[in-house]
Amino acid sequence: MSSPDTNLAASALAIALVALLTAVGQLLQQYLATADGYRRCQKSVMGDWATKTRLRWRWREFRFETLYTTPEVFITGDGAPRKANHVLITGTKTSRKLTYVPGASIQSSELMRNLQKAHSWFPFLPRLKSWYSHDERVKKETQEKAVPREIVSDDLVCWLPLLEWIHTTTYESLNYSNFLNTAGTEGYSKRRIPALILRERSWDFQRPDVVRPLAKTTISDIAVIARRMGMRWKDFRPADGVLRAEGHSHIITSTVVRSLGIVLQYSYTGQGARLELARMNMGFPIAGSINMERTEIYIPTARCDRLGAGVIRGDVTIGVRDFTIGTQQEIIVTLRKLDKSGLSAAVLTEILKQNPGFQLRVADIVAMTLDMVRIRGSGLVQVPAPSDNVLGVTTSPLGRRAFRDCLGEYLEQMRHAGKEAGLQTYVVMNMCDELSRAYPEWDHSGPETQEDEHWVVTRNIDFLERVHDSFDSMTRFLSEIELPYSHRYVNLLGLHIRLAVFCPEGETTPLHAQVPTYDSDVARYFDRLPAIIAAAQEERGWSEEFVVDAWTTMMLRAFCWGASHFLVPGERVPIAYYGSLLPVYIG
Repeated sequence: MSSPDTNLAASALAIALVALLTAVGQLLQQYLATADGYRRCQKSVMGDWATKTRLRWRWREFRFETLYTTPEVFITGDGAPRKANHVLITGTKTSRKLTYVPGASIQSSELMRNLQKAHSWFPFLPRLKSWYSHDERVKKETQEKAVPREIVSDDLVCWLPLLEWIHTTTYESLNYSNFLNTAGTEGYSKRRIPALILRERSWDFQRPDVVRPLAKTTISDIAVIARRMGMRWKDFRPADGVLRAEGHSHIITSTVVRSLGIVLQYSYTGQGARLELARMNMGFPIAGSINMERTEIYIPTARCDRLGAGVIRGDVTIGVRDFTIGTQQEIIVTLRKLDKSGLSAAVLTEILKQNPGFQLRVADIVAMTLDMVRIRGSGLVQVPAPSDNVLGVTTSPLGRRAFRDCLGEYLEQMRHAGKEAGLQTYVVMNMCDELSRAYPEWDHSGPETQEDEHWVVTRNIDFLERVHDSFDSMTRFLSEIELPYSHRYVNLLGLHIRLAVFCPEGETTPLHAQVPTYDSDVARYFDRLPAIIAAAQEERGWSEEFVVDAWTTMMLRAFCWGASHFLVPGERVPIAYYGSLLPVYIG
C-alpha cells in the first residue's frame, strides 16, 4: 500500500508535469504568434496556392517568418520577352495544375451561388431543371460537390477567380484552331499568351494596409488581358490611380495603397450567364435595360493586341511604317504621313473645327496598311477596333461585290475605247470572280449574309485560307514593284486618300461617315480613278497601266484583309501605356 507521502509526491509530480506542458505550450504559442501573416495565407484565402506557404525560423531574431507564393502575371510570345521558369496559362489540365487553379471551375461555383441568390427574385428558375437532361443535372451536381468549401469563401483573394477566367478565355482562343492538340514550343512562341511565374515573398515586407497576399502584373498586360476577357476600360488614368473596366459580367476597379501603388480589385457578377439561363428557360429575351453581351474571342497575337491601343503595325514589305489612329488628332498626324501633300490632313482638321464630333472611317486605311493578323489554320477573325468609326467598304460583302461589278464595267469600257488593261488587272478580276463563285461569304449580299456580318466570331476556315492566299499574292506583287527609297505603295495610297476618300460629296461628309452606302462609295472610287492616274503621271511619271494595276491590286488586298477580320468596337487604351512596365497589384 502506498503511504500518504507517496500519494502527495505523485500528485505534486502530476501537477508539475501539467504546469510544464502548459508552459511549453504557451512558449510555442508565443513563438508561432511571431509568424505574422501566416493565418492570412491559408487555403480559405489563397486556395491551392496555400500549399506553397511555409514558415522559416530566423535564429538571429528568434522568431518565425511567413513566406508565401503568389503569381506574377504577364504576356509572353510573339515578340514579348520570356521569363525563366514561367508557366503558360492555356486552360489545359496541365496548365491548371501548374498554376494551382483547380479543374473544378471557380467560375461554375460562383455562378451556382449567384443562381441560388437569383432564385429569390426569379420565380421561374425552378423550371430550368426540366430543361436540362438528367445526365447534365447529375454532372453539374457532381461538379458542385467537387468544389471545396474553401474555394468559394468570401475571403478568397480576387486574383484566383481572375486566373480562372484567363484560363477560360485563353483556352477558347487557342482551341478554335485546334492549336492545343498540335502546337509545340515553336507554335506557342508565335502566339501571345498569358503566363505567370511563382514569386515567393515574405510577409515581413507587406504593407500594413494590405491584409491579403497580392499578385502582380503590369499596366500594359492587365489592359490586354481585360480586353481579351471582353471588358472595356471605362476609365484608364494610371497617373491618378484610377482604373475601371467592365463587361461580360467582369468588373475591375482600383485603389491606391500608400508606398505601394495601384491595387486592383476583380469581381465576377455572373449576370450575363443568369440572363442567358433565364432566356433559355422562358423562351424569349428578357425585357429591361440589360442586353445580352455578344461573344468576344480575339486572335492571340501581338498585332491584335496593338489594335486595342490604336496602334497599326505597318506592313514593311510594301513600305508602310507604324502609326496610330486611336484619336482624331492621331488620325490627322497619320494622314500627313500617308498623304505627303498635307491636303487630306488639312481637310480633316477643317471638318473637325466645324463638327468636333466627326469621326473618320478608318477601317479601309487599316486594311490597306496592315499585314494579316489572323493565324493560318484558325477560323478566328475578331480584332479590337483601333478607332471609333470602324465602317468601311472593305468590311462588307456589299463593298466586295460592288468592287467586282465596277471593275468588270471598267474593263468593258476600256475594251470599247480600244484600250487594253494590264495583265495584273485581269488577274485581280479573275481572282474576284473565283472567290465569288466558290464562297458566298465573299460578296453575296443577301439578307442572311448581311445579318451574319453584324457580329462575327469565326468564319469558314477554307474560305479564310483561300482569301489569305489571295492576300499574299497581292502583297507579293506590290512588294515587287517597290524600288529602293521610292515608297511607291505609300504614294499611291496617299493619292487614293486625297482624291477618292476626301473628294467632294464623298465619305467624309457627316451623312456618309455614319450611314455608309458601300456600292456608291466604290463606284465613286472608280469615277475618281482617272484623277488618280493623272496625278500619278504628273507627280510621279507613272504610266496609266502601272497605276491601274497597282491600284486594283491595292484594293483587292484590302478587301481580302477586311474579309479575314472583324473589328470589334470598344474603348482603347492610351498609346502612352501600351507596353508600359508600370507595376500594378491584384488584391
